[in-house]
Amino acid sequence: MAAAQYRAALPVIQTRRLVLRVPTLEDLPVWTSICKDSFGDTPQAAWTEFSYYTAGWLLHGHGLFTVTLKGDDRAIGFVVLGLEWDDHEPELGYMFGAEHRMQGYATEACAAVRDFGFDLLGSGQFVSYVSQSNTRSNALAQRLGAVRDANAESAFGPTQHVWRYREVQA
Repeated sequence: MAAAQYRAALPVIQTRRLVLRVPTLEDLPVWTSICKDSFGDTPQAAWTEFSYYTAGWLLHGHGLFTVTLKGDDRAIGFVVLGLEWDDHEPELGYMFGAEHRMQGYATEACAAVRDFGFDLLGSGQFVSYVSQSNTRSNALAQRLGAVRDANAESAFGPTQHVWRYREVQA
């Protein structure tokens, strides 16, 4: 009951097709399934990563969003505006199950979290760290209006892109 009360104080974002909300324990199996390539099939590693990203809300005032389809509260993916322990600045990242890729959900959800980030942190205050070889994620960052930041990239190796999000002034 207390957890539900705390979650109620955190943001819920609605888009045309999606609802982005703070994670619940019921989302852990989907998280584990989507992220198994990152940490293997160990339930402890999945729990640690899930807890880490969810704790961002308490530690930084931003964190992991669970993405659901409107009218269906089951998780289809996750978008994070958060800090990993070694990040230089907040990162906008995402992960979706294979069956929910290539349908525009990542673009729609990330655009909503990008706008949330502008309101919360300000223009130019968060990035996406993307491997040079990840062509789909690099293309998504471009679609979202991010531009590569050569100064930020200089802190990494030559295969790491850093995409900076700035509001476009109309």
